[in-house]
Amino acid sequence: MIWMIQQISIYILCYLFICILIGSILFLIWKMLCKKMEEKGFVRLNYGLLKIVILFFLIPFPIVILRTVLWDGITFLVNDRIGNFAICMVGIWGIGFGISIWKSKRKERVFLDICQSGKTCREWISKQALELMEKFEIHNSVSVEYNPFVQTPMVYGIRNPKVLLPTEEYTTDQLKIILLHELTHIKHKDIFWKLLCRMILLIYWFYPLKRQIFKAVNEWSEVYCDFSVINETGSKKGYFKTIYDIMIHQFQFQEYICAGIGECNLERRILIAKNIKRMNTEKWIIGFILSMCFTLFGGISVVTAMESMQLGYRILDRNTTEEIVVDGTPEIMNLKLHDRDNNEFEISRIKYLQSSDAIYNIDKIEAKERLETKWIYLRKGQKVFFKMYAYDTTNESTKNRKLRAGIIDYSKHIKYVENNEEIAYIFKIPKNGKYRCYVYNCSDFKTQLLGEIEILND
Repeated sequence: MIWMIQQISIYILCYLFICILIGSILFLIWKMLCKKMEEKGFVRLNYGLLKIVILFFLIPFPIVILRTVLWDGITFLVNDRIGNFAICMVGIWGIGFGISIWKSKRKERVFLDICQSGKTCREWISKQALELMEKFEIHNSVSVEYNPFVQTPMVYGIRNPKVLLPTEEYTTDQLKIILLHELTHIKHKDIFWKLLCRMILLIYWFYPLKRQIFKAVNEWSEVYCDFSVINETGSKKGYFKTIYDIMIHQFQFQEYICAGIGECNLERRILIAKNIKRMNTEKWIIGFILSMCFTLFGGISVVTAMESMQLGYRILDRNTTEEIVVDGTPEIMNLKLHDRDNNEFEISRIKYLQSSDAIYNIDKIEAKERLETKWIYLRKGQKVFFKMYAYDTTNESTKNRKLRAGIIDYSKHIKYVENNEEIAYIFKIPKNGKYRCYVYNCSDFKTQLLGEIEILND
């Protein structure tokens, strides 16, 4: 049980470390490219790259790759020192995570009470909203409501979004701009991306840049929404004049899972909109170069971070693992050594001996069963001595019994020897690394097994 807790804690700690490292690097790269993309008016590209950054903060792509494609047989393995440290750190993180969720839920409850205290708007407004929804191909069930507690128009909700309007009178043109803006947020799924940002705030409660990320998503979701509505209306001046007239009050729900028409600084939104011009060949080339820069530097950063983590974990594991060393001068048998590039044998099941780093005094092994140790770090030149004896109380002939013993390295390269009843053999370690020692019952019946493994020094 304690081993399982240690393993889960190591995975959680590694997830937090590698995701926050890679996410931070990608966010800094995005910040460096952001100014150039803003000058050229690449609104959609800039917002799209920011979404990629958010995903790397939350989805454990590096952990999956390190555990499957690039697994070295050592990373994420448990030893007592690393496991106990991981439990302590994850415990501290869990307390902070729990407090963050509690505070967030308390604020969210007040926000939802406000949002749900509205009343249905006039019929012609709902009709206009339905026409715009059909035009934008929005298939969600969207309702439009008046709400006395809302100071500026806003939208909230992911499955069944609601557009909330203040209890003020708007002209037909103003109302059209408001509905276009809020329905564009729904079409862009901006509420969903803000929900992911809220998850970053909760998971990485200790992270100093978390609010900058939320602020960037707020700003660029609004800018992208402005860009889309301006393309629809065809007039920057008319659009922003309407927004200016509407924005009497400041948006009061900055860090909630919603989007409002007055959410970000209007002056900055106007300055960015001025840079939005018709795309030409030159701008396409510049946009492609900026995208490739983000992909190149981001890719190098991701690979470097994963390799650094692997190297660091190997060093940490080597310095915290207690090696098994038993001196002796054993007698060995003259057995043929088999050398294979993989360990794909006909195996019914594998039993991992987690309680000990060596096989010692095993009393029973099932048919087609393999007993393996945990990974043991061994140095080049060290020797592994197997002393195994198989016997049983059945009438099976010794000739029908076959025992196999060997070592497996982290690249699944295997060396082994076979014999009917007894194995006494020394394997010499060719290079530093992690190895598993194993015994395999090749027979079709279970047998009694007595033996041990010794790690010999040169």
